[in-house]
Amino acid sequence: MVLAHIPPLKYYFSKEKKFYKLIHFLTGMYPGNLKVYQIAFTHKSASIVSDNHKFINNERLEFLGDAMLAAVIADYLFSYFPYKQEGFLTKMRARIVSREQLNEIALNLGLQYHIVAQTKINGTKNIYGNALEAFIGAIYMDKGYRKTKQFIVEKIIKGNINLYELIKNNSDYKSQIIEWAQKNKLSVQFIDEEIESTETTVQFFTSTIKVDDQILGTGKGTSKKEAQQHASHMALDKISVLSK
Repeated sequence: MVLAHIPPLKYYFSKEKKFYKLIHFLTGMYPGNLKVYQIAFTHKSASIVSDNHKFINNERLEFLGDAMLAAVIADYLFSYFPYKQEGFLTKMRARIVSREQLNEIALNLGLQYHIVAQTKINGTKNIYGNALEAFIGAIYMDKGYRKTKQFIVEKIIKGNINLYELIKNNSDYKSQIIEWAQKNKLSVQFIDEEIESTETTVQFFTSTIKVDDQILGTGKGTSKKEAQQHASHMALDKISVLSK
């Protein structure tokens, strides 16, 4: 008999047995402090007023969970990709902890059904990702670093992230520039030209990328796709410099 898998006695007598079972289902662990998980699901619009007139909601746990998530993912990527440079690791971590990614993972875990809010949360998806970070903060407060790392690795990275798909997307500069332009409501145009081969040169393509009629990058390659990728890479570098 493996005693670690037997619920503590308070599980059977808890007035909040349903919530107790929910946390066990989500984490694979029996919670020791139910209150901290309840706070993790409490949006600021439904803040609880404490006896000393403080507003209690999940924002502080969200801050803590955000830090824990970044640290564990950095540790995981550092070990998983032993020969990759800092720039690659930073971009991969950023993609994993992006608001869109965390919102999607929160929905996959079903957290949207347990968030307590006094405001309409449909259409404000960031609430879901924020709740996920707060939930991670709650696990850390209740179980410590080792169990929090176990949850992040098993339930978030292995359960919801395809690292090799992220690598592919990370090098798809054209998709990144189009995504950036759409978010900023800007138009993107690729002007491609095929250069005929001669006796001394091979056939190649050039591509110029315009964002709202402003040239942001040019590229050259042996195919139109390669030329567009090089032009997009240049444009992203220019955007990065201008945004600093």
